[in-house]
Amino acid sequence: MITKDVEKLELPAKQKLSSELVILLCMLAFILIFLVIVAPLQRLAPTPATAHIPLGSLLVKAGAWLPNDLHLSLDLHSSQVRTSNIESLLLIAVAFGVYGFCALFLHRQCSSKNSTTLLLIWVGAAVAGLFMLFSPSLRSHDIFAYAGFGRVMVTYHANPYFVTLSEFPRDPIYPLDDYSQYTSAGYGPFWSVICALSVLFSGAHPLRYIIFFRVLGLAAHLVNILLVATILRKMVLSPRTITLGTQLYAWNPLAVLESSESGHNDIFMITFILLGILFAIRAEKSGFADLRNYLLPIVAFMLAALVKFTTSALVVLFIIALACYALRPTASTLIRFREIQSLRWKPALMTLLSTSVISGIVVLIFYGPFFIGHSLHAIVTALPSPHSVHKSLLNWILQWSLRHPLLTHSLSQALASLLSNPGLSDAINIVTLAIAIVIGAIWLWKRPTVRTFILASLVALGALLVVSAWFAPWYLIWLVALASVCLPVMHDRIARSLFAFSLTFSASAFIFYLFDSYPPAGFWTPLNHSLTHGPPLLAFLIFIIGWRSINRPVKQLTQDVETVEGRLSAIEGFSPANTTFSTASLSGTDIALPNS
Repeated sequence: MITKDVEKLELPAKQKLSSELVILLCMLAFILIFLVIVAPLQRLAPTPATAHIPLGSLLVKAGAWLPNDLHLSLDLHSSQVRTSNIESLLLIAVAFGVYGFCALFLHRQCSSKNSTTLLLIWVGAAVAGLFMLFSPSLRSHDIFAYAGFGRVMVTYHANPYFVTLSEFPRDPIYPLDDYSQYTSAGYGPFWSVICALSVLFSGAHPLRYIIFFRVLGLAAHLVNILLVATILRKMVLSPRTITLGTQLYAWNPLAVLESSESGHNDIFMITFILLGILFAIRAEKSGFADLRNYLLPIVAFMLAALVKFTTSALVVLFIIALACYALRPTASTLIRFREIQSLRWKPALMTLLSTSVISGIVVLIFYGPFFIGHSLHAIVTALPSPHSVHKSLLNWILQWSLRHPLLTHSLSQALASLLSNPGLSDAINIVTLAIAIVIGAIWLWKRPTVRTFILASLVALGALLVVSAWFAPWYLIWLVALASVCLPVMHDRIARSLFAFSLTFSASAFIFYLFDSYPPAGFWTPLNHSLTHGPPLLAFLIFIIGWRSINRPVKQLTQDVETVEGRLSAIEGFSPANTTFSTASLSGTDIALPNS
């Protein structure tokens, strides 16, 4: 009898050890992929600025065994570029395979507190990010655009919203900056301040700018990993869910590449989105009615919007969430319109006014130094223009009409003119975003919680990226971050569909790079667009239709067990490892249930 009891106690320990071993092997495979990919990336996107980056030549040797030329074209240079592109994308596909396998393995594990697994996830992201940080390649030159804006401010004491770097053609960054003819109107003033700080560190050395923004991107990515884990923990979820959500963001290959190799500011922006969500969760527990509770969330979301304006939709949705909470607290069941009109409209109005004033103050603090002394016309001109197109269907129509002139006054010419009108794309973006915000408002009215706000934000940003006339793959990291903290509502059909949409989109976005190596260079076609946007939309439809067959009682039981599991894990001194568990499979989801 004693022997059997000892064996029962040893079994969870053995399972935990084998689980950690699988995660360790996945981490090593993930790191190895990002080590080997340095070589094809260096051949694909070499730049003199990164030729002398520390450890770069050493890292390239790890993938030097990969062939330089698969003879894919008669032109030697074109063939080598295609070879490197295909090799890098195949390695990315393998990285997504490891990423998906590890996520599925974590999803299948019994819930247990495992800090070792979280540490392995964090270390894997950090080491892979360091390989990209010292990679002697640079696929995107946005870093030099950031440097140019900063140098206009610090070196030439000019306003980057009205003066371009092209006015200083002798600047050492000018030959490297693809956007030297543009002002910094595409970015918010908060990011302009960061660009100015980069000049204090980097001076006139291009390599230092690359290192600065790569270090900033990697640091922001690692901070975001901790924020995702903290958000899921504050939601009182099971350790399994916390680990899974953290891994889904930390090891996403798109996030690792675009943060540490390309140094895009989207990762920095996501940091403030996640901070806002974390502050909102804390405020929700205390009640949103007090200004002191929702002050920090609204400021964090505003700072994110002052890095990139797209996240202004989150500010609007959060203000709507606060107003819905004031009109209809979560605890209430059914409120009549008369009750709202007589008792609750004043708190809701005060919430709207206070949040609007706070948002306005934040905007004035950052925009004021740039716009004081300028006329209203000049300020309006300096604001971001939505008339640019990049890698979208509208982009293809414009390119096609330029390459194939149509007969004047013909029906096809009129149709092409209508579709290529930037005003049409602007209207589509505005209408799409408005519809998404209305849908989010309806959800928030029914359930004014932070979880609903996250889901509504995912809908708004996802819809905008589908119809946007300006598309870049690193934008998809916004969805990955939000989807990783949307795991609490994974029992919901819509949430599952949006989750599948976001992660599939982060993988199909690499089609963007595949067609860049095929002639005509830079020509975007409907095929490119469908291969990029088609798979995530198909995944959404599959999940939105297929999930209807799941029984409601099973779905409710899944939610209840997950909630109880998370609350038990939050109790001090409770450890699921000390309890005997068996695994019950419900609708494809393994849930740990006590034998008793």
